Amino acid sequence: MALVQQQHSTCVLPDGAVLAYEVLGSKHLGNALPLVLVCGMAMSRADWVRLSTTWAQSRPVLVYDHRGIGDSTSPPDLPAGADKFTMETLARDLAFLIGHLEWKEAAFFGFSMGGVVTQQMLVLPYHPTDPTPLSFRPTHVILGSTRAEVLRDPQYGLRTIAEPSAASKKPPTNAQRYESIRRTIESTVDPTWMKTNGKHLDFMIQRVVSGSPRSLHTISRQKQALQLFDFAALLEKLPPEMHVLVLHGQADQIIPFECSQEIVRRIPSARFVEIGPEPGKLPTLQFGHNFTLYFPVKIWGDLIGEFLRVPEPSVPPDPDFSATSTKENLADLPITEPPATKPVASEPPPNIRTDSPSGL
Repeated sequence: MALVQQQHSTCVLPDGAVLAYEVLGSKHLGNALPLVLVCGMAMSRADWVRLSTTWAQSRPVLVYDHRGIGDSTSPPDLPAGADKFTMETLARDLAFLIGHLEWKEAAFFGFSMGGVVTQQMLVLPYHPTDPTPLSFRPTHVILGSTRAEVLRDPQYGLRTIAEPSAASKKPPTNAQRYESIRRTIESTVDPTWMKTNGKHLDFMIQRVVSGSPRSLHTISRQKQALQLFDFAALLEKLPPEMHVLVLHGQADQIIPFECSQEIVRRIPSARFVEIGPEPGKLPTLQFGHNFTLYFPVKIWGDLIGEFLRVPEPSVPPDPDFSATSTKENLADLPITEPPATKPVASEPPPNIRTDSPSGL
């Protein structure tokens, strides 16, 4: 059975590409800080549904499709691949979308490739050749399962089905698609999760197959663009009053945990998520790449609620101030799980929605 497509709004970008987006919890506009969810590789906006609906109960939540995937389109009247497609392209798309919405402040949650896009957007004002001021203030940023530098080790990265060659023009068979999606989902979780939830894998694959289109051409371009970005040296310029939270599972098989430590070292105000039973903390770091499939949704609701409650500075920040904060060595973080806590999703299987191969 095909998934029911949600109504969406559109934003036409300067080059003619069109972004599809939805503002969930719009009744909270003007009363709560908006949260912008930035998709990973191969994802569409629907893939956030397990958490976005929870977060939208108390604030506006923006979900959108990157250009060329889901309900978003590439520039018209151009041959396939003729438009510019880099992480900077996607970052400028995001900045334009927020300007289109006329939001003056927002929080951002970038997952995997979405974390790369978010960081690239944050450093646009410091671009070495084309500095671009943001028309809004990013007050809070969460970077989940991501990195600040290109992954060079071939053992990491999301393995997706290859785009058909121009010579063959032969699309993958249903069996090939099914097997590719199965391998991809398995790589985004860990063996413990598979042992507990693996029996629901067929259901999850069917959600992917029956969901919105995932252009293999666009996914291939996303993968190529992830090998070409270079902004790590600019992260130290980010304002120290910006609140930045980093989270990453130690069972991540796609992006190594050490990448999170590099982000914390480079961003002046970044801190790593705390471990513990209290609201705003995670029970354990033993989770895989797709963190959205782990833990009850209340834990994620509390994490966002507590993080976005961080008080704003009482005095205007000095624009010339350069913060040098002491960072914890993440290897020393206590990660022992409380006896009653399980590092897997506790909701019934139908509440686990993954329409996507769940992002790089």
